[in-house]
Amino acid sequence: MGIFVVLLLNNKGVRKSRANLFLSILLIALIFSIFHVRYAGLILSHFSFQSFNVGDPSFLLIAPMLWLYTEELTGHSVKFTLRSSLHFAPFLFIILCSISLRTISPDQPIIVFVQEYPRIPVVFFWIIMIIQFSCYYYFSQRKWSAYQLFMKQEVSNTEDVNISWVRFFMGIFLIINIFFLLGLIAVIHMDHMTWLWKIAGILFSLSIFALGYKGILQREVFDTSNYIKSEEPLIIPAIKPDQQQIDKLIIFMTEKKPYLDAELTLSSLAKELDLSRSQLSQLINAGIGENFYDFVNKYRVEEVKKLMADPKMNNFNLLGIALEAGFKSKSSFNLIFKRFTGLTPSEYKRNSTT
Repeated sequence: MGIFVVLLLNNKGVRKSRANLFLSILLIALIFSIFHVRYAGLILSHFSFQSFNVGDPSFLLIAPMLWLYTEELTGHSVKFTLRSSLHFAPFLFIILCSISLRTISPDQPIIVFVQEYPRIPVVFFWIIMIIQFSCYYYFSQRKWSAYQLFMKQEVSNTEDVNISWVRFFMGIFLIINIFFLLGLIAVIHMDHMTWLWKIAGILFSLSIFALGYKGILQREVFDTSNYIKSEEPLIIPAIKPDQQQIDKLIIFMTEKKPYLDAELTLSSLAKELDLSRSQLSQLINAGIGENFYDFVNKYRVEEVKKLMADPKMNNFNLLGIALEAGFKSKSSFNLIFKRFTGLTPSEYKRNSTT
């Protein structure tokens, strides 16, 4: 069934992207983990292959694939190089240990130690796995936080930044990480672990279906099709811009009202002003003390206030007024308006008419 979910994810009706490819590989890693937990022992025994059961190495594939998927979603094209292959070094290391321990002479100190304390290598494996997963999870979260800040320097509406999907799949992997932590406790204090592998199979199966289902429905985290793509790095000097440049920007915003365009981005506004992205970002960040997102939406909030007071707009509801001012949705409009005014749009309108 897991393979069927992967096939659905790559169906012609689903939006094709490199990120979806890596999501598919991630799901295959989970499928492989389930297969390994359920059948590896039977297959190895059938072929009379002896390996030392340090732990399930397939678990160590999940976190690296989470990271590579995160890289793709945040616009960093992953290339399979020697450096990127190092992400899978723990996986290969555990396989090597499982195989090599059976080839060493039984009278060697390491084998004597392992036979006398068989639980220690298993506990060591679970500790390595938790450290690995926690590190990848932490750095993935940091990357998402940095990416959201970057988006606020580039776009004036974040409806095209699909953070809900990010929160969903990061929540799935947080649950898996908690399971690994509980698994370590169980490995330390319990002798019979059959139930742990069954729970792992169930948890991974549910994760595959949840991620596959949401993956089919989700769009790109940031859809760049409507935006000007620039390879120019965004460098913001610490020097405060000239006041004349700041005044020129404010006059342009007031007279030309580019914020009425819901698709306005840093790149498109810079092009209108005949500036580079870095120059415009410097004007807004260092000169005005705001990020691009807040800078533009302040003008939109002020525009909404003017439209509310305009008798010609009496036939428009609040959503209609918000769309006229450059907002893209009711939810973002309500949040931004209250953040800048301290009141909801309805409260502000009610107070302004009394």
